[in-house]
Amino acid sequence: MRSHPASAAERGIILIAVLLAVAIMAVMVVATAALTRAGIGSEELEQRRLASHLALRSGVEAAKALILATPEDRRMYLDGDETAVDLGGGVTATVKLRDAAGFVDLNRSDPKLIEAVARFSGLGREAAEGLADRITQLRKDAAPEPAGTPPQKAPAPPGAASGASGAAAPAGTTPPKPPVAPIIFLAVDQLPGLLDLPQEEAGALGAGLTVFNPTGEINPLAAPEQVLQAIPGLSERDISDIAMARKTAIGANDNRLQQLTQRLPGMLTLRQPSVFVVDVKIDAGPGVLPGSSAQAVVRLLPQGQMPFGTLALEEK
Repeated sequence: MRSHPASAAERGIILIAVLLAVAIMAVMVVATAALTRAGIGSEELEQRRLASHLALRSGVEAAKALILATPEDRRMYLDGDETAVDLGGGVTATVKLRDAAGFVDLNRSDPKLIEAVARFSGLGREAAEGLADRITQLRKDAAPEPAGTPPQKAPAPPGAASGASGAAAPAGTTPPKPPVAPIIFLAVDQLPGLLDLPQEEAGALGAGLTVFNPTGEINPLAAPEQVLQAIPGLSERDISDIAMARKTAIGANDNRLQQLTQRLPGMLTLRQPSVFVVDVKIDAGPGVLPGSSAQAVVRLLPQGQMPFGTLALEEK
């Protein structure tokens, strides 16, 4: 038998099917190529992120070296000035160092000062209203119960001199230490939750507050403007004197600063710093992400130990 040739309609259907198959294959090839490029791009991005992470860690170590290289009498002047550092391999970064005592501490500083700094940082009077009272109450609630009532001191016998040896403390004894402030805040980020504030409204609070000031007293030579403006009893003349003291770099021997600390006891300090806030930002370099940044808080340890302990480290 003879086979009949396919009709024109059948040939048309076959042609359409072939063209459709070719189109599907073309789409698959393009999609595969796009996925491959995306995978390669994602891998390159991860490599740049890893390189940036290592560069930021190097920047923190470079900051530690800068602190050690700074004479002790100059460390209290670390107020956030920028320093350019070369991290090697063509990578450059900017490092900022500040004495942590330049910030107001949420756990140790005067609650009224905390509220004032929150206002000067841009929070506003209404939003910050009552902050000091709430922090005071939190500290009372978190304070440990006293171990017991100390025994009553026996009254002195009649006619005994007030300075008699029986009434004096034994020689060589250490006076009782003041109570330690309870740790309520572990990070400044907890403060918006206390005030029920949206995060965008509380973003400026971190500029003057910390949880790493070891005593809660303020080093005026390292304090930012909003902290100095918030300190009660500090006049514009005083702030001008502080600015002049920073320029002359006399340090704790500056008479104007000594008078200020005597006038505001428990509020200002000229102690040698031991805790430092470090900010690192990558400027440029091959294989890194310019603009990547990190903030660390490091503590200078006593001699005989490792130079520094890291209290906090956050990359952005």
